[in-house]
Amino acid sequence: FYPMTLPLTVGPGTISVAITLGAQMPRSVSEWAVRIVASAVGTVLLTISIYVLFRYAERLTRAIGSTGTQVLLRLSAFILLCIGVQIVWSGVLALVATVPALRAS
Repeated sequence: FYPMTLPLTVGPGTISVAITLGAQMPRSVSEWAVRIVASAVGTVLLTISIYVLFRYAERLTRAIGSTGTQVLLRLSAFILLCIGVQIVWSGVLALVATVPALRAS
């Protein structure tokens, strides 16, 4: 069950999502409401997917085989890379916004 559950439950996937969500604060009440509803829906979907992956890990691993497992590992690594790029990009934009000479007039 390792390749299917690790990015969802522990490790860099969890950390990067927490940092991304915490770094981008909503600016209005409606954005807060949307974020809360989206977080609740995401939590329910994630809980269901973790349950299914833990419950049927052996069957799923057998069904997708060793090649499928490798593909899943590489795909999850690529998704984590994309999340990391988003974090860096958001940080660079926030940094550039603080430099007076680089602000849009």
